[in-house]
Amino acid sequence: MKSWSVAEMLASLRSGRATSRQLVKAAVDRARQCATDLNAFAAISDKATAEAVASDRKYREGTARKLEGIPVAVKDIIDTMGIETRYGSPAYIGHIPASDATVVRRLREAGAIVVGKTTTHEFAWGVTTSSPKFGDTLNPVDPGRIPGGSSGGAAAAVAYGAVPACLGTDTGGSVRIPSALCGVVGLKPTYGALPTDGVFPLAPTLDHIGMVCRKAEDLPILVGALGMKISRGQERIRRKIGLLKSPGDVPIDDEIARDFERTGEELSRDHTVIEVDVQLDEAYSIFATLVLAEGGLVHFSRNSLSFIKDHYGKETIARLERARAVRLDDFANAQEARRLFTSKLDSLFGEVDLLLLPTCPCPAPPIGEANVRIGDWSGDIRHALMAYTAPFNLTGHPVATVPMRRRDGLLPAGLQIVGHRGHDSDVIEGAIEIERRNTEY
Repeated sequence: MKSWSVAEMLASLRSGRATSRQLVKAAVDRARQCATDLNAFAAISDKATAEAVASDRKYREGTARKLEGIPVAVKDIIDTMGIETRYGSPAYIGHIPASDATVVRRLREAGAIVVGKTTTHEFAWGVTTSSPKFGDTLNPVDPGRIPGGSSGGAAAAVAYGAVPACLGTDTGGSVRIPSALCGVVGLKPTYGALPTDGVFPLAPTLDHIGMVCRKAEDLPILVGALGMKISRGQERIRRKIGLLKSPGDVPIDDEIARDFERTGEELSRDHTVIEVDVQLDEAYSIFATLVLAEGGLVHFSRNSLSFIKDHYGKETIARLERARAVRLDDFANAQEARRLFTSKLDSLFGEVDLLLLPTCPCPAPPIGEANVRIGDWSGDIRHALMAYTAPFNLTGHPVATVPMRRRDGLLPAGLQIVGHRGHDSDVIEGAIEIERRNTEY
């Protein structure tokens, strides 16, 4: 099966060169193979092919909708009616939701066909998409490495070519990190732009619905089908772009830094590009306190301590034990620090239209490694991979990640494009332009 984008699939369906039944059957077959090769699917729908037959009828009748007949997948943290949704946890094996999350319902109402559920770290609380119960999800570029997380299955499935797009969630980088490490496109919209009802929460004030896709050109199609109002601006309009070359205490891998530098030089031909100096160091510790506090509230309000101890994975249990030690005073201080950090970033966006920085400071680490070394720096894998993504969950700014242009033989790396809150269209246009530049050179 050709690894088509959403736009390419829609063009083929509308022209009659392909049928939805053909595309969906191929997607189901590829999803099954992807589950075997990469462990990227938690469940596969047994109704998808029949739903595709109905989509083909709509094309014949001239009543096709925005995403009619397009095969998609949904992260296993998001409810799907009639399809097992276990939230990445052994505690919810066999759980079949009675209704769809709102974002899934909107996809289905737009004609999309859910072919399966992609793997996630337990309760979306991790960056490796590993599981003692269900096994590790593998990176399709190098199966000896992690795909990132917690939407690791989504990025792996899209990069593998099983589906052209997948719904995910992003609390501290959970869409952007795996998209960067697997070499695909990811989007975290402005906080609150898409509803999270029907999604198992991790930290409600940080949780965002996001999406993974093969090409940036698919982003306007997907957000439009999900009900976000996105206007297309002028292509290559001259913008003021800020480059963040030294985000903080976690350094950038030398090769990624060179590729990032080259991207800035290329953009300067058509835009005003300036270097900006803002430190993101403080954001990770703020984020870590809030996630523990909010995550604890979510789980302790839903399940008893005995249920958690008997059914959750050891990693999540350990995090919840740490959550019990967070005091209200700690939470209050973290929220105040968050306000000050957000104000600092808002001041920066008074100077630039878009902010660019690497998505992650390093390529995908090997499976099983708890620490990452970048030059002389060494630290926890969560800190390393989330250092440049978590800040924008604190502030709610929209962010896309697109693959950087890399030398042959190098693992994928992502470029983050950050915009003003509510200006998601600028971020999407920036992603499309940078993707186009990557194909031109």
